[in-house]
Order: sequence, then C-alpha cells, then structure tokens
Amino acid sequence: MANKLGFLMQSDTMMQLPIYMTGAGHWNHQEPIHRPDGYPQFQWLHCVSGQGELKVGGQAYRVKPGSGMFLYPDEEHAYYSMEKPWEVYWITFMGRDAESLAHLAGINASGVYTVQSQELILNHMKNALSLTCSDKPLAGLECSKLAYMFLIDLMTDRMHASSTDQGYLRLQPVFDYMENHYQRDITLQELAEQLRVSTQHLCLLFRKILNKRPMEYLNQLRIQKSKERLLECPDARIGEIAGHVGFTTPGYFSTLFKRMEGMTPEAFRKLNGIR
Repeated sequence: MANKLGFLMQSDTMMQLPIYMTGAGHWNHQEPIHRPDGYPQFQWLHCVSGQGELKVGGQAYRVKPGSGMFLYPDEEHAYYSMEKPWEVYWITFMGRDAESLAHLAGINASGVYTVQSQELILNHMKNALSLTCSDKPLAGLECSKLAYMFLIDLMTDRMHASSTDQGYLRLQPVFDYMENHYQRDITLQELAEQLRVSTQHLCLLFRKILNKRPMEYLNQLRIQKSKERLLECPDARIGEIAGHVGFTTPGYFSTLFKRMEGMTPEAFRKLNGIR
C-alpha cells in the first residue's frame, strides 16, 4: 500500500462527541520524528513490519510488529526506525472521554503496548483511513464511531493481555537462559530445568502462553540475532553468521531464515543497503 494520509474537518457538533477522530494515515516507512512540545491530540501508531524505538517520559521503548505507540497530547516524544522499512498505520483522536477510555484499557501513560487482536485493530485503522480520504458527507461521524470501537476493542485486548502477563513472567527464566546461551546448542531438558519442570510440562506452558514450541521460539530468537549480525558484520560469511547464532548447519539456517523473513540472508543484506 502506498503512503496515504487524511484529515477530518471538525464541526462544533463533532467536537461535542465523547470521542472523535481527527486523522488517519499509513507510511511504508516511518521517517524519524521529534516533537519537543508533543502533539496536541491522542495518537496510536501501529507497527506492521520493521522495528522502531520510541523515546518518551525519559524512557526508550522498542516498537516491534504487533505493538503500537500510544501517545498522550502535548508530551515531548521522538520515534525512529531501528529496522527498515518500518511500516506504520496511525490515527489521531480527541474527545472528553478519550483519556478515561485509555485508562480503562490500562494505558495510563505514553508508551508501547502489545496488541493480540492484530486483524481487528488494523481493520479499524484501515477503515478510518479510507473514510478520512473519502468525500462522504458523514465521514466524520463514521470515523468517530470507529474511534470509539477502536478504543473499546483496544481495552478488551489489553484486559485479555493482562491475564497472560503472569504466564510470561512464569517463562522469564527460560527467556533469559535462551538470551544468554542462544549461540550454542541448547537442549529442551536444559530449558525445562530453568523452571524445574518436565520437558512435557514446559512444552505445554509454551503452547498455552505463546502458541508455539520452545525450540520454535528459540529459533525465532536466533533468526532475530542473525539479522543484527548480518548488518553489523557485512563481511562475515553466511556460514559464520549461522554458527555465531547457534545453527550448526548453514543450509538449515538459510532455509529457516527465508521461511521466517520471506527472503534469504543475502537478500536481507541487499535490502538494507549492504552489497
């Protein structure tokens, strides 16, 4: 989809609504933004692909696919890409109930929030973008309805996410162990020992919380680390990269990389300007 953005003219009637949308847009690649005085409206920027970083409130947050940046009005912030292209959808909205609905969703401050209901949230944003760019006479009212639906569904999503937070905390020792040892061969038994459970129980936990197997998660971590290595060490051979992130067979590494990223490691380098 091409870059696209639309803004709505606000009538007195619109501004009396509890929630009303002011604009929507899509960027194939989000350029760096720094707003010392913030932005005068609420914003949600949803990451579709690539990665970025948000700096707000003295903190830095990584923005990955499936997460969004929620920004309160008039608060200094900056965001920029960490992995190109950084594809982002965004909406802006206002209204007397906007802040209270955000609080109900557990979003009490500007920051980065993970979304589980990807298709639902993105559909609201895409529909809003189509409406803001249309000539429909009641587009503003339709977008206000979408803004309300968006916040309600975001609240529902966040409430569901909070119920799984304890699960992620339960697996944190395993995540930490993978992060510290991904460069070498790791057995399922080693991972299970971090929680003092059986390998079968560990697999059940991963399936319940992440909907994937432990080794599947480990390989995703290794592929992510390999992407960093491919760019940091442009002269390193693919076999060296594979070995550095824990793959004993370069061929398997390349096959898995293409399956997960939709391109070969060589193509990934070229896409990021490394020949």
